Amino acid sequence: MKSQVKFSIIGFAFAIALLMGIFSSTFAQNQFGQAGKIWYDQGFLYVNVVNEGVVVINNYNPKSPRKVGFVQIQGNVDLAMKGTVMFANNNQDLVAVDISDLKNVKELARISNVFTHRNRGSQWNTNGSDNNPNMIAWRTGENMFSFLPMLFGGNNTSTGRGLNNLFNTRTNNTNMMGFGTTGIGGSNPLVTSLNQPNSAPSGGSGKGGSMACFTIVGNYLYAIDSQDLQIFDISEAKKPRLVGQKVAINTDIETIFASGQQLFIGSQSGMYIYDITDPLAPQRRGHYAHTRSCDPVVVEGNYAYVTLRDGTDCAGGVNQLDVIDINNPAFPRKLKTYRMTNPHGLGIDNGLLFVCDGRDGLKVYDARDPGQIDRNQIAHFANMSTYDVIPDSNRKILMMVGGNKITQYDYNNPKSLVQLSQIDVLSNQ
Repeated sequence: MKSQVKFSIIGFAFAIALLMGIFSSTFAQNQFGQAGKIWYDQGFLYVNVVNEGVVVINNYNPKSPRKVGFVQIQGNVDLAMKGTVMFANNNQDLVAVDISDLKNVKELARISNVFTHRNRGSQWNTNGSDNNPNMIAWRTGENMFSFLPMLFGGNNTSTGRGLNNLFNTRTNNTNMMGFGTTGIGGSNPLVTSLNQPNSAPSGGSGKGGSMACFTIVGNYLYAIDSQDLQIFDISEAKKPRLVGQKVAINTDIETIFASGQQLFIGSQSGMYIYDITDPLAPQRRGHYAHTRSCDPVVVEGNYAYVTLRDGTDCAGGVNQLDVIDINNPAFPRKLKTYRMTNPHGLGIDNGLLFVCDGRDGLKVYDARDPGQIDRNQIAHFANMSTYDVIPDSNRKILMMVGGNKITQYDYNNPKSLVQLSQIDVLSNQ
């Protein structure tokens, strides 16, 4: 009998170990605990943790960045900042959050059900039986999420709070993630504040990376889901208002980039150009069609730079950089195509082009002659995972996110980039 009990215990322990191994592997490959979109403003860097919230990093000294806060926002994949007010999606809602005191983060305003078309597998979705926007909705297609939450006190749906509790436990460290929960809006625990506060910036609107779905132009926040462009008046940041008319773009839009009085919207089938001379009534100026694939875009001068890649969510089979002549926005035309490995986000500053080529690392080019980019590669930082970048044109500092790390480079001398620091967004350090 004792031997049977011993055998049962050993078997049970083996099963748990096996499950935990699968669990760890699953999380390593999924959106849970994955750094995503980035926003930079007034010396602070904001990094989305997909479906979880936003890590706040004091980046006044890029040689020694410090994580100073974590704002927990369920289902969050996009953000923008204006001064000390964070605009973020909380599943289908837009929320404005006061982060001036990271010990006392407050929800200021909520505009409900404005992002109704966010249902791709790489983001949260509302296709399941639990359509509660106040719950974390996990990435689809992963059967592990249907039962693993039960092991940690959660429910048995694909939107288990048990995983959220595990995230809280995993990051419970006074260095970074020792926090208490502040409930906002009844049963909606929107925000988690930290024990280690820091002053948030008091300045302007900053800028996002090329993978952004939010951008700020003047007193307006322009935001996209997978189909529509919407406009929010943020002249009073604490009281955002949905204004203008919803603009139907297509069914596969992904990114938005502002340049002057124009918006460039990347989609899986092409790039759209909208004129915002009248900020409340964007007018379509032009469209550039390409092979179906994922498509972020940045613009400088008369050229748009578009990366196309394949992958699970992107269809297609191309991996390339397209340079588009937009001198006449009504008739954008392709100038040249450059082969890449698996390009994601990109950035440009005064002719210096930074391309996150996925698993093939960061590539830097002199793009002053857009027709000769492949002959003017300045640097290639290989053997690293890269997702998106923001070049700070004032300090000449490049901030790159990839592999759950923020890596920074000094590019004051474009011919000799220097790595300044690297910080793990999700670690306890």
